[in-house]
Amino acid sequence: MRFSLILVLAAALHAEEPNLIDRHIFGKIQADRIPVAAPASDSEFLRRVYLDLTGRLPDPAAARKFLADSDPQKRAKVIDSLFPVLPVSGMRSVSEAPFLDRWTYFFDDLFRNGQLLQEGINTFHDHIYKSLTLNVPYNEFVRDLITASAVSTWATGSANFIARSHVFEGDGYQMNHEDTADEIAINTTKLFLGVNLECISCHDGANHLEKVNLWLASRKRAEMWRQASFFGKTFIDPSYGRFPHFQVRDSRKGYDLSTRSSLRPPRNKKADVTPTFLLTGEQPLPGENYRQAYARQLTSHPQFARAAVNLFWAELMGQGIVDGPFDFDLARQDPKNPPPAPWTIQPSHPELLDELAADFRDHGYDLRHLFKRIVSSRAYQLSGKAPAGWKSTYDSYFARRMTRRLSAEQAWDAVAHLAGQNQAYKVTYADKRAATVMQTRSPQDVEKSDKPTFTALQAFGQCDRYAIEASRKPTMVQSAILMNDRVIRERVKVAKGNRLETLLRADPAPSNAAVVEDLYLTALSRFPTKEESEMGVELLREYREQGAEDLVWVLLNRLDFLFY
Repeated sequence: MRFSLILVLAAALHAEEPNLIDRHIFGKIQADRIPVAAPASDSEFLRRVYLDLTGRLPDPAAARKFLADSDPQKRAKVIDSLFPVLPVSGMRSVSEAPFLDRWTYFFDDLFRNGQLLQEGINTFHDHIYKSLTLNVPYNEFVRDLITASAVSTWATGSANFIARSHVFEGDGYQMNHEDTADEIAINTTKLFLGVNLECISCHDGANHLEKVNLWLASRKRAEMWRQASFFGKTFIDPSYGRFPHFQVRDSRKGYDLSTRSSLRPPRNKKADVTPTFLLTGEQPLPGENYRQAYARQLTSHPQFARAAVNLFWAELMGQGIVDGPFDFDLARQDPKNPPPAPWTIQPSHPELLDELAADFRDHGYDLRHLFKRIVSSRAYQLSGKAPAGWKSTYDSYFARRMTRRLSAEQAWDAVAHLAGQNQAYKVTYADKRAATVMQTRSPQDVEKSDKPTFTALQAFGQCDRYAIEASRKPTMVQSAILMNDRVIRERVKVAKGNRLETLLRADPAPSNAAVVEDLYLTALSRFPTKEESEMGVELLREYREQGAEDLVWVLLNRLDFLFY
């Protein structure tokens, strides 16, 4: 009975045309009679959509206005407001486009835009930012990354994507051409098709991967070489001056099996290395540039759109329809052709994945359309509170919000937001400063500007863009930092120009209740409960500034501050 009532309530709150996502998600929930969470409260939704789309918390004034608004379309309106207007003309500063900051940082992490590129970090970052600003279709964006050439990666941002995969010979500075081609093939197949070729770059899949990935178990190492051969003519040439940079050009003869590998077992010198696309067997057209052929085949294959929507679904929903996003088993995707027992179909919602991919293609690979489609769904707007009878096996139904910890960057920027005092991080290799962690170009900006903050970010799972993946796993170290770290203790104090000074020393002075309310809206995007308000008011009445500092400290150590 409760299950049916919740579905009716959810439908009543969203009477518009059903989102294609909800048709699949709630259809499966109903068919399998899975308990479903209630719709998220306004404050829960507002905090979530701000963090997911912009990486930031809403200002208290925005939260207050939204919570007081009785317009039934207010959620749709706030979603629209978080996307920058196209074109972004008249924008006075980067801080006016948090959506662009957040998603540029996402791609910087995804593409490992870090210290190996030196000054190229900034040109690559700027290229991604501009592409997002202009809402370049995702397939065109990816094609450009794969095909870009450059006299210098300092000057051509997109060429840094290819240059990032360079492999030096041993410990020297001589490029290992074939290893580099292998790395580019592995990275592009993983990032843009969701298939990880790392294992078959060393050996055939047979007798190794049968219990891991059925499709890869039938693939051979020579197939990976033929995929890498699309980059056999691509030469990455390091140049050394004050800072190293790279030339990227198609000037080599091709993929050579006789060269020595620095990373993997010796290659079979007799294998066929004609460039051949792994998913279709297609080869370049006569006279076609190899990289352009690869980019054309990759971005036109249905798996490209499927991998893309699954990746961004995972980022916004907490886990993928195929989970994880880079572990697709292509032999387990079609319910009409199921794999042999005990294997099962891999996607939790295969029809949804296919339809969402088709919708993405039909709308010109428009990322903003995809993001809006996801966050506008009822499935996205469910509460994170598990309903009665919930089991961990229900997680793949998306019948409740997958509650997760703020990312390292979100967490530190949220602390700065609550304190009301941003830091200034100097952008390495450029005469620029970033006001938030999400505006920095790489972790080394923070490391060189503020070592204690850098150390805290590493503890919170920041990606180093070299070997360490980003993590949202909570640890006791993170709790200890929020409770005791010197940087945190300084942040919660009343200081010139910060939020507490502005609140406490305003003329006329606000009431203690108003101060408490403002701090709760800032930290949690909601009003305090009656009990919370009374306790906060009493704290400020007895100790005023010290009490306000203690309240800020309490708020940033709450679970609902760090998780959303």
